[in-house]
Amino acid sequence: MATHPTKEIVLSGHRHRYVEAGSGNKTLLLVHGVSSSLDIFDKVVPALSKNWRVLALDLLGFGESDKPANHDYTLHVYANLLLEFLRKTGSLGEGKEVYALGHSMGGKYVITLAIENHGVVDRLILSNTDGFVNIPPVIRAASVWGARHLLEKVVTHKAFVRRAMRTVYYDPSHITKEHFEHNLRMIRDKATFNTIMQLNRNYKKLDLKRMGIRGRLGELKIPTLIIWGDSDKFISPKCAQAARDEIQNSTLKIIPKCGHAPMMEKSKEFVSLIEEFLTS
Repeated sequence: MATHPTKEIVLSGHRHRYVEAGSGNKTLLLVHGVSSSLDIFDKVVPALSKNWRVLALDLLGFGESDKPANHDYTLHVYANLLLEFLRKTGSLGEGKEVYALGHSMGGKYVITLAIENHGVVDRLILSNTDGFVNIPPVIRAASVWGARHLLEKVVTHKAFVRRAMRTVYYDPSHITKEHFEHNLRMIRDKATFNTIMQLNRNYKKLDLKRMGIRGRLGELKIPTLIIWGDSDKFISPKCAQAARDEIQNSTLKIIPKCGHAPMMEKSKEFVSLIEEFLTS
């Protein structure tokens, strides 16, 4: 579904799919969240690539990137992969700037990237990001091996996927047949489901607070934009305020009548906020 031709790159021995659009010394890195892929940015890449060199990749375990079984997925693993990606794509160096945008769980990865590698990220954008809410016990329980068979039957059922997708949007009319079928195929891919289960089992190593990253948010001195949909049913807008309070030099923008994926539901407003932030 990617709007631009895709490429492949090997990071830490694993093949990754990515998109590169636009040109210049200012790179905007787009990072998706769990159960997603670079395709979530399809609507905004054309507009953003007019002003910046845009890079978006399928994270390890998702999309069309490799999905190694029983991999140790952690905040630092993903942050290190992003750093390697930036290096191998020639995004770092004198006279160059990197702006990192993370959506949902991807927000935790770009936060970790910025904190663990001072000077790599010049500006940070967090969209409906994970990391500022406690993980419900039911999610932790779903990670046990015995729950896998039942859980897989439930979450791969058409009706469940349809309900889940409707929950993502304030206005479900944005869900096209193509979009629904794409997501259904993705969640029914056993390797992708394995990744999700492994992430659940590894939740402690993916938690900002437990891994000591949340306590270091004060180290973030770079300008940070926080974007949230006012009707996000996955991660409450209350978490947006928590992020704003804990991250210095941050600005919070709430998009009205918008759910968990503003880059899809309110793409024009999303792009406009990013353009204003990166050119100010």
